[in-house]
Amino acid sequence: MPNVMFQDRVNFDHHFLNDYKEIQEITVLKVGEDIAKGKLMHYFDFVQAKTMVLVPFRNKGETVAITVLESDLDIEVEKIKDQILSYNNALVNVLDTYLEVVDLHEQQKEWEVYEKSLAKFSPRQHKVEILKTMLNEMQSCIPKGNVSLVCHGMDTWNVVLNSEKSNNPGKIGLKVEEKSVAYDALEKGDPVFSMHFNNNPKRISSGEGITEGASYAIPVVIHDRRQAVVIVSDNDPLSFKDSTKHKLSNLVRVAGLTIQATLNKASMATDLLTHSFDAYMPELWEATVDTELKRAGNSSRTKTWFGLISPDDISALRTKFRLEELQKIQEDFVRFLNPSVYGFPGYIGFNSDYVYSFIIQSDKEEAVEAWIDKFKTRLAHGLRLSNGHTINIRFKIGLTELSEDCANSYQVLTKAKK
Repeated sequence: MPNVMFQDRVNFDHHFLNDYKEIQEITVLKVGEDIAKGKLMHYFDFVQAKTMVLVPFRNKGETVAITVLESDLDIEVEKIKDQILSYNNALVNVLDTYLEVVDLHEQQKEWEVYEKSLAKFSPRQHKVEILKTMLNEMQSCIPKGNVSLVCHGMDTWNVVLNSEKSNNPGKIGLKVEEKSVAYDALEKGDPVFSMHFNNNPKRISSGEGITEGASYAIPVVIHDRRQAVVIVSDNDPLSFKDSTKHKLSNLVRVAGLTIQATLNKASMATDLLTHSFDAYMPELWEATVDTELKRAGNSSRTKTWFGLISPDDISALRTKFRLEELQKIQEDFVRFLNPSVYGFPGYIGFNSDYVYSFIIQSDKEEAVEAWIDKFKTRLAHGLRLSNGHTINIRFKIGLTELSEDCANSYQVLTKAKK
């Protein structure tokens, strides 16, 4: 029609269609009767239209667009209804095609991000750094979930490291129990996916609290030995799409192969992340402390303590036992002090000869004191060693609670020594 000029952009609140934005059916308007001529601002001289037909385009239950047919004649909608339906169907096809293109573009970007994640692994990294990178990259695949690493040491399997952005991961030192998802994956040697109903099955342990959503447990296999298992969890089971599970398991596989490239098969006779005496290596507990410091600012009630513990009279031990026996005795000490065997999430690390670090994580203020009281009670009648001897032994302890006033593990260690 002549005498018409449309603007590229309009203020919809002041446009005549604003009154009709919720229509669900084809609507016929008589100009001058159903709608005032003064509202039709796209006519710049005089209003020529006599009839207007509003055709709503609906998607997912709501009107998202309106097509307006204008004529200086009366329009019989029934006669052109087939053409209107064909037009609307064509719009649906255009929208679907557009959404598919957008979705494909997003998927392409998703795999580009994944490729960058894989490129972050390097054999030049320390194995703890490789595993830390793995956890954080896995976290990016499941942003609202949790990622935890479980390793063997102190004669138990325990949570030793969480990703930096996990929302509610298993507590550090939580011990793996039978019939848990983690235990199942370690037994089978293959990834295990499980949905949780009525708190069953547990991800790691009965001490983890409420268990809901779903979990994916992936063993870390190095030189054919199951050295660790990664527990990925989310309250929404739909987060675990097939593509997501593929990315998660592949990140674990690549991390394992990267570590394997730096180790010979003979070195796999010992646990991957222990140092001496079955205690976890310094690089691990330093990484754990650094990660938990970054997580300390969240709203969780969980508290983390770090400390050093050592036999009170080392010279008496050295006088009484041979060097080979002393090595075994230190292993006995580490297993005896293991917080998780007393029911407290935590683990023992190696610091130096006869000096061990410990990390305990709990919602209870008195957790560390309760752990100390329990092992002191067991020492009342002496400590029975694996060689059959019983010795009277006491331990001296220095500790600190992790807080935001410490920037890194070195500062925490210095504070604990005081």
